[in-house]
Amino acid sequence: MDSTTDGGLIAALGGCTVLECRVRVVRTDGWSWGPDPSELALGAVAMLPHVVERYLAGALHRIGMPLPPSVAGHAPHSGLIPQDMEVTVPVHIRSCATLDELAGAAHTADRTSAAGSGPDAAALPHRGHADPSAPGTTALPRDAGSDLESGAEAGAEALRGPGQPVPPASAFDRDRVLVGLLNEASACGAFDTVLAGLPHDALLLLLRALDAAGSRTASDPGSATGPATPVPGRAGAVPGEAGDPDPGALAAALLAALRSEPTVRTDTPLAATGPEPAPGTALPGLHPQVPPAPRRSEQHHAGHASGTVTDIDRVLPFLLLPPLHDRGYLEAVAAVLTGGGAQAHDGAAFAACLAHKVLPPPAHGWLRSPQDTHAVAVFAGTTPTGHGAPVISALDLERHLGPLLALLDARLGLQAAEEHTATSPLLLRAVAPGRLLLLDVDGLYPVWDATQPAELLRPWEVAGTPLVMLPSQPDVPAAAGLTLALDALGIGFVTDLPPTRGEQLSRVPAPRRCWTNTGARLPSRSAPDDALVGVAQRLTYEASRAARFTEALVELRPAVRADQAPAVERTVTLAAAVALADLSWKLWSELEPTDPLCALDRFADLGARVAFHDSTVEVRLPLGARHADLYRHRLLADVPDVPWFGGRTVVFTGG
Repeated sequence: MDSTTDGGLIAALGGCTVLECRVRVVRTDGWSWGPDPSELALGAVAMLPHVVERYLAGALHRIGMPLPPSVAGHAPHSGLIPQDMEVTVPVHIRSCATLDELAGAAHTADRTSAAGSGPDAAALPHRGHADPSAPGTTALPRDAGSDLESGAEAGAEALRGPGQPVPPASAFDRDRVLVGLLNEASACGAFDTVLAGLPHDALLLLLRALDAAGSRTASDPGSATGPATPVPGRAGAVPGEAGDPDPGALAAALLAALRSEPTVRTDTPLAATGPEPAPGTALPGLHPQVPPAPRRSEQHHAGHASGTVTDIDRVLPFLLLPPLHDRGYLEAVAAVLTGGGAQAHDGAAFAACLAHKVLPPPAHGWLRSPQDTHAVAVFAGTTPTGHGAPVISALDLERHLGPLLALLDARLGLQAAEEHTATSPLLLRAVAPGRLLLLDVDGLYPVWDATQPAELLRPWEVAGTPLVMLPSQPDVPAAAGLTLALDALGIGFVTDLPPTRGEQLSRVPAPRRCWTNTGARLPSRSAPDDALVGVAQRLTYEASRAARFTEALVELRPAVRADQAPAVERTVTLAAAVALADLSWKLWSELEPTDPLCALDRFADLGARVAFHDSTVEVRLPLGARHADLYRHRLLADVPDVPWFGGRTVVFTGG
């Protein structure tokens, strides 16, 4: 907080910078907070400069420093303090005010910010925090009291004024996210799979993103968005660094895919049919055609109108947002939606499908209760119009962005593989014919959702080449042929499937009859291999956990109707499973083995009150043990720029 008051002590000192400030409003008498409790918090923030000024006056007087009798209308008094002073210890200030004083200060702040929010006012970048001057914005305590952030970010929000739109993200930010997704798909070995399904427009989109990112880096290498800035989603990864694919090689692959199409549109840039680009160079002729980033309010559903307040019986879809935001997933969703030419309802359709994965299973295949339909509509920012509407939206989402959704899957898969402990095994389960799910037994994180065994090789290598559990599945005939496929790929596994003719498998010396393809002759029973024996002993238990996982999140909770939109179904299943696994791991991993079903079961009946404001969506949870656990583990952090809410910030409170 950098605050000055006209003619006051802070102005005489030349300013006072507060690096971190927490304001707590405590009622000492009476039982009512007044007609608008949010006014009290806004008034407390508005009175803060005067409270700090009075405290400084007393503190300077106690140490014998002379103060001028009046400095109104004068320049900052440079001789008042010989040098800059820095206070590094916490400072606690108590000040008393009546309800009328707080309400009056809030009204004064509203008038001041409204006067400075005209056409000539400076538009500051949105930092993802709630606008304290927006009408109806609730800034009530999250636990006991009200914690309000200050500093440069809070000052930027205060200057934007009530009702002012959030500035859109720049086109270059979107392009850098798309380039980061390409790098991750290449690192996971999924680039060829993604490339094979991309249509003409998507190929051009990714080419232009590579060109824009390369041109910006070449023209301004020292900028904030230059090579020193990491690509979102990878830990410190930037395009072109060691370990990342060469941007020129990615561009060449995209150009080759464009040339291999049977027909080429007349609006295809000439550079798309020219010579191969040099490694690390931009693509000439593509950069001028990069479209500006559209406003999110124009491209996505903006949610309910400001002032809407509603109660929902199930708040679990909203609890998925903080873990997904921490992984950079929501930023990637926004880049895919805006860059892929999504329609206005596609963002809401993605949110509705994500909510379907964590709500109770529907009856008769797709019949949901009115309470669940209402919860989906609130989370997606739509009005429920019947049971058929989400299916139609999901079909449109599949048609518009189906091939690009694989980029989102690659982000979560790479993160899960890199976080895996190499000494811990993975588990492979055949979910359905033509669908294989690779799971990390520590937390049951989904590592990869594949259609062919060959797609598992690169994620398995990124995870550290651990042993893979392969439990028998009599109900899935395709599981019987996995042993031959994994052995041909060189993936070591332990299975309880008896070897067939021609298979060179060794018996694991354990009470349970298991076999392995490790190749080396196993030691005698007196000196068994501890790793193999341990995996064999855990096989039955981990197989039962994986079976419950797939039953709950794949079979019983479909995001769309059967075989309607497989890409959407796969993407939202991975996103919901990873978010639930994060919740469970952070809350209970020190107490018990966790999996996504822990969070799915324990937060199933938790409700909330949701209020839509100009720049925020406030989710008020009931106070209790679950709210305290979430707050203590920092799982109720603000989530900025949610795509299907028009870039609004989701703010969690309690009460």
